[in-house]
Amino acid sequence: MSSGYKATSTRMIAKEVGITQPTLYYHFKNKESLYLGVLDEIGGEVYTDLLAIVENDQLDLTGKLLQMSYYLQDNEDMDIYTMMQDMQADISIESRRILYQIFQESYKRPFILLFDDYEKQLKHQLTGEKIATYFFVTLAPYISSKHTISKTIALEEMIDLFLHGII
Repeated sequence: MSSGYKATSTRMIAKEVGITQPTLYYHFKNKESLYLGVLDEIGGEVYTDLLAIVENDQLDLTGKLLQMSYYLQDNEDMDIYTMMQDMQADISIESRRILYQIFQESYKRPFILLFDDYEKQLKHQLTGEKIATYFFVTLAPYISSKHTISKTIALEEMIDLFLHGII
């Protein structure tokens, strides 16, 4: 799924999992439903893994953000940037809505829960939702294989700047 919807054929998928295309179509009515099914499955695993980090009492906020960010950076099953591109162009409007829900619930929700846990410490009465959105925008170059920008600021430094600012 790391290649995205458009660049992945059902023939490639069938070959990868060791079944025939007709068998694939027996279980999924089309490529789009297969894509959403796979992402929903991956999303469930991502949610469970990220939530375990959020609930780890041995880590502070910085440690949790680092672990969650490393997890997303190292997760080869799905490139979030590719998922976002797919939401923009290659699939039906209904499937985009479903894909957006998968992203919101599986990837973003654990970050919202994390920031909500630190609500009293947050500046400007920002919501966990808004902070998670800002964090994902900041994190994007670090977790996308498609981004080729130089990562001159280490992930640890980026998180420190995000949490504490420059002053």
